[in-house]
Amino acid sequence: MTIEEQRYLDECKKVLKQEQIEVVTMAMDYGLQIPEIRKLVQSNQSAECMKEIVFAMMEGISDDVLDFLCKNEFNQYQIKEIREGIAHGLSFEQVRSYATKEMSANKMKKMRTQLEETIKEKEGAKEDDSVKEYMKNLMQIMEDSIKQFKESNERFDVLSSLVKEHVVDEKNREIQDLYENLKYKDKSIQDLQHKIEERDKTIADLQKALSSKKSEEQQRPAVPAESQVKKEEILLEPDMRADQRRQTLKKRMFGWFALRDNKIPKDVLEKIMEADLSTEQLEEVRKCMESGLNDQEISRVIANNPSPERMQKLREILLLIRNRREGV
Repeated sequence: MTIEEQRYLDECKKVLKQEQIEVVTMAMDYGLQIPEIRKLVQSNQSAECMKEIVFAMMEGISDDVLDFLCKNEFNQYQIKEIREGIAHGLSFEQVRSYATKEMSANKMKKMRTQLEETIKEKEGAKEDDSVKEYMKNLMQIMEDSIKQFKESNERFDVLSSLVKEHVVDEKNREIQDLYENLKYKDKSIQDLQHKIEERDKTIADLQKALSSKKSEEQQRPAVPAESQVKKEEILLEPDMRADQRRQTLKKRMFGWFALRDNKIPKDVLEKIMEADLSTEQLEEVRKCMESGLNDQEISRVIANNPSPERMQKLREILLLIRNRREGV
């Protein structure tokens, strides 16, 4: 969080309730601009309504829609139907046709779905008309071609033979290309399986080596008294080895990430290394990768060196937005 965001959040804490502060914090964590957040705060909405408007802002609504939501006293369910209409491709004018304070959210939903179905039907009708026009032109071309062929039986026979030969050769070529493509894909699948087996074997060897090393350390004899004294004297000096062990642990974790999934781009690894993250933060980065977040979303999660708890909230918010966009 930047200094400007922290300053504005402190101002909000003086006038807003805890639930509203949480919504403002969520908007800042996502990266929304302070002028947009200020416009929402000044509208004096409830925490539930503020959350629905923030979700709409995350989906990229225009300034006109944001002003419309802030100036009108809709409840949280009405705001959700307005947001769903924009997300499903309705224009702002179409949304305003059913978005009134007097209309319940249930009726707004019915009108929204009817508008969406009407638009789909119109789009489907346009596609049907274009297909019909295309087929009509194609049939006309075919009729003209047949008339020209029939002018001379000899010419027609020659062209017919050429067409047959062309079609047969083309089909044979397509079959051969398909066969070659299948052979290539089969070989690629075998190569990938071989790489997976090698990776699993490498991971198993590393785990075995780590277990063996741990057993050796547990079986080491106790340190003599003289050595213990020297160790205590060393501990009295500035402890520089803790930082070295932390860096070594990070390098091992990044090596494990690269070994486990060889699809992490170099620039993402460099950003993670430059962030100087703790072990708990690195664990959150690993969960982001397992959840399927892309490089840009992971970079957004580690920006400004947030705490592990905030990284977890950011990951949950990004996954929630992705599910909403996919209609889950």
